[in-house]
Formats: sequence, structure tokens, C-alpha cells
Amino acid sequence: MPWQPPAPGQSDDGPTSFDPGETLTTTDLAQQIDAADQIWAQITASNTGLAVALKELQGLSTQSNALLESLTEARSAEAAATASAAQANVELGVLQGRLDRARTIVREWAFQAYAEGGTGAEMLSMLDAMGAEEAEVGDPLGDLSYLTEQRVRAVDEVRTLTARQRELTTSRAAAQKVAAEAAAKIVREKAALDALVKTQKEKLAMLQKSQAADIAKAGPIAAYLVGIQTPEATVAYAKLAKVLGPALVTAGVGKACSTASTSYPNGMFPTSALCPLWQANGDMLTPRAAAAFNAMSQAYAKQTGSPICVTDSYRSLPEQYAIKASHGRFAAQPGTSRHGLGMALDLCGGINNFGSPAHMWMKQNAPLYGWFHPSWASPSGATPEPWHWEYAG
Repeated sequence: MPWQPPAPGQSDDGPTSFDPGETLTTTDLAQQIDAADQIWAQITASNTGLAVALKELQGLSTQSNALLESLTEARSAEAAATASAAQANVELGVLQGRLDRARTIVREWAFQAYAEGGTGAEMLSMLDAMGAEEAEVGDPLGDLSYLTEQRVRAVDEVRTLTARQRELTTSRAAAQKVAAEAAAKIVREKAALDALVKTQKEKLAMLQKSQAADIAKAGPIAAYLVGIQTPEATVAYAKLAKVLGPALVTAGVGKACSTASTSYPNGMFPTSALCPLWQANGDMLTPRAAAAFNAMSQAYAKQTGSPICVTDSYRSLPEQYAIKASHGRFAAQPGTSRHGLGMALDLCGGINNFGSPAHMWMKQNAPLYGWFHPSWASPSGATPEPWHWEYAG
């Protein structure tokens, strides 16, 4: 919210103090305007340093945004790789049982052929079958009248299942390696992100202290000038009000409405696993995402007078299908959208326009709350969407 001067008569510390009931003389007024001009010059000079600091903060925000996106991708990669390794493990367990049964049949056949008087031709045919290409397994066995169909299938199954076992073992090892690498990346990037956000918050605190000092100096004088209807006083007041500008945001995340943390399939979250968004009727997200957004929206409201405008939040699977039907290639495949995980928002109120003050506010402050703008949605991305923002978790 833009800076507001104290009401006439309100107590405030400052370089000069007058009873607002007194009539200011021409000399007094000139002194006040001169003091206002001096403070304006001081603030303007300090604002040069402020501009440099804000530019540095913008750079830090860009880095935070990139790290949050990378962190989100690493977490998704770790989860997918871990699930893939677990699935391979289950398949290997089932396969081992089938393989053991098939090998038992083949061993019994080999023992019978050798120990119970099988001819040399029969033994050679069996060995040929064991060494043949998979597609040819049945051929050399076709002429062996005593072999059953079960034995023929057993040879084929041993070969097929053994090959599949090798594939699954390799796949499991690869998935476990990806999961381990992703986990290590998460640790590194989380540490880098924490350090970066800490630096951002420290710089914001310094800027807020400087801004508070400026307001303390200018406030009492501006409070008197605002009620004096002379051209000189009006100009002096306008200069002070303009140079003070809006207050800086203080980052902090509130308490979630729920401690629920159960994972559900995309688009199939029950209402009990979601939390409402502040001043966004009907919109919901997962608890931590909602708490972070609510704190961010309240900070935004303190500066602008209104909460962050929301057009879409959590989407159920049927809603994802409806969006896909109406938006075609511009919508994610149902079951893959971050909206379906309660971790994405579509915003409005100016944030949906690249380069607008509202969008720039989000770029500057969203990473402090764990929110980021994905690279694919940037102006140069695959699908530019200024309105789409995601929570890293």
C-alpha cells in the first residue's frame, strides 16, 4: 500500500513539530517547504542506492526462481525413478517364481532323457532346442514324439524370462541411480536456495530499515503540507509522496489449515486434503501451498490494497479433461497437470500480463514464498503463460 502521511494532530517523531491548530506564517511555511526540499534531496540520493539494491534483488529473485523450478523437477525425477525401481523389483519377484517353475520342468526333462534310456538322437534334439534362437525353439522338438507341449513351453519360457530378468535388473539399477542422483541434487539445490532466500530477506530488511528512516523524516512535514492549499506546498508534498513510494514486503509463511500430507493420484484429492485460499472464493490448494500463497497474497494486499487475483487453482481429473477438450494442445494431458496436484495457480489482476507492475511484483517476491514461474511459461518459453505459477513445496 502506498505511503500515507499521519493525520494532522497525530504524534510522530520528526525534525520539526507544530501544533496543527496554529496558523503558519509565511516564514514558517517557507521553512517547512525548504525542509521538505532538503529531505526530498536526501531521499532522492538514497534512492539511487535503493535502485541498485532493488536491481540486485531482482537478480537474486531470478536465481531463486530457477532454483525452485530445478528443485521441483528433481523431486519429480526422484519420485518417478523410485517408483520405477520399486515396480521393477515387484516384477522381478513375480518373474523369479515363474522362472523357477519353468527351470524345474526343464531339469526334470533333461534328467529323464539322460537317466531313463533316452536315445542319443533325443538328447541331441534337446540340446539343439536349448541352444536355438527363441523363434526356432519349437522346430527341433517337433519330431520328438515323447515331449509334451508343457516341456516345449518350458524351454521357451526359461529363455524369455531369463532375458526379461536381465532387462529388469538393468532397469532397476538405472532407476536407482537416477533416484540417488536426484536426491543428491535436491540436497545441493535446497541448500543453495535457502542461502539465496536468506540473502534476499536480509537485503529486504536493510531496505525496509532505510525506507522507515525516510518516512520518519518526511512524515511530519508532509502531514502539515498536505493540508496547506498553496501551489508551493502542494508541489513540495507531491514530491515527497512520490519519492517515498510503496512499502517493501516482509516475507513470512502462515500456518496451514491442515496437517494432511497423504499423496493422492493427480486430480483425485479429497476436499479434506486441500485448504482454501485467502480472499479467493472456492479456490483451494494443498496445505503448504495454500499457506505460502495466503501469506504472499496478504503481503501483496498490504502494498496494493487488494489480494492476488486467482482464476484457477486445484483441478480435479474431470476438470482437467474439460480444460483439455476446450484448450487442446495449450493444456496439459489430464493426469499430468500440476494443477491436479494442488501445486499450481492461474492468476489475474495484471499478473497475467508480462511486464506489468503486478507481474514484476510476483517475479520479485514469489520466490520468497516458494512460488516460481516455470521457464516453459516465460515470454521465450514453449507456451508463454504469464498467469501460471507453481509452488515448489
